[in-house]
Amino acid sequence: MKQKALENYSKAIDELIICKSLKPTESVVFHELGINYFKLKQYESAEYNFQKAIALDADNFWYRESLYHLYIDQKRFDEAILALQPMLSRHPDYKQDLVNLYLEAGRYDDALTVLDDLDNTLGIKASRDQIRKELYDLSGAEDKRIAHLQKRLQETPEEPTNFLNLIYAYSKLDQKKEAFETALEFLKQHPKSHLVHVALYKFYLDAKEYDKAIASMKIVTTSTVVVPSLKVKVLNDFMRFIAEFPEYEFALADVTNTVSENTPSRSDLEWADYYYNQKAYLKAISSYSKALEFDPDNFTIIKNLALLYLETNQFETAVLFTDDQMELYPSQPLLYLVNGTANRQLNNLDLAVESLTTGLDYLFDNKKLEHDFYKQLSTAFELQGNIEESEAFTKKAMALENN
Repeated sequence: MKQKALENYSKAIDELIICKSLKPTESVVFHELGINYFKLKQYESAEYNFQKAIALDADNFWYRESLYHLYIDQKRFDEAILALQPMLSRHPDYKQDLVNLYLEAGRYDDALTVLDDLDNTLGIKASRDQIRKELYDLSGAEDKRIAHLQKRLQETPEEPTNFLNLIYAYSKLDQKKEAFETALEFLKQHPKSHLVHVALYKFYLDAKEYDKAIASMKIVTTSTVVVPSLKVKVLNDFMRFIAEFPEYEFALADVTNTVSENTPSRSDLEWADYYYNQKAYLKAISSYSKALEFDPDNFTIIKNLALLYLETNQFETAVLFTDDQMELYPSQPLLYLVNGTANRQLNNLDLAVESLTTGLDYLFDNKKLEHDFYKQLSTAFELQGNIEESEAFTKKAMALENN
């Protein structure tokens, strides 16, 4: 035991072999031998000694647990399942391990049976539902998925997500009639629920009942209880709908006026992209700024904001913004281009040339950006009165145009 504690496993094995010769029926000696062989990754010897210990003391839980962990370490899932079975009566917590083992071994029906047992005895748990979803996905047992979700809904119709899960399952199988009927039942059971409209708006769009679809989309996108990920999904669909049917754009304006202006979220990025495409640049800047608060490492947002400050002639803001961002992203050439362009507009010509020449050093295989750098440098040098440098960069820009 002393040698094992010192992690001198080979020495511990030598001493345990001596012990075994003195006490050949002492189960603990074989178990300790197994542990030390296991530490040395000598799996065959470890397995033999664990099995010998179990043969001498079949009721010892720890011996069986050691053998189980040995099989897990080798990814021998079928043997691990057999080793785990006798341990379940003493430690039912291991049933969750059994589910995972069945999953790894491809025994999906067995895994589902154990999940059912766990749900019945311990109650519903989100982590087990996620495993169940994975099992249905892997096995392709859509009939079992539907049957389970129907049963879950019948047992607890007061839980709105049970309706949504069944609706999504039907929709995935293109069973539109069943999905729509479930959505209507959802509305009947929960007439004040906002979640039901996450499903209903799609059906209304497909049925070309646009007024009802818009009403449902408004409820979702302005809701204080629908999670942001669902709101963003619906908002995306809303914007695609408006792009196809611009006569309904007034509805999006209504949503704009009612969506919270205080809490940044993923939906701000969707609004920003929409405003940008509509050339409503000041509104786009406002939404991109909020989106950046929510996701400060998103360089696409940073790039769009920098360009919009130029587009809207906010040159001082563009300089301050890109100065800050260049400290975080010192090798992004676009930031130097915006910074140099804004400084040129402010007649800070030395700073403009410095930013533009520095940015060129970070440029790689982007001819359009390279052309923009040359044009800006040509203008900056011309304003400085350095005609020779100005003409040199003009020629470089023209050479790119001709290629």
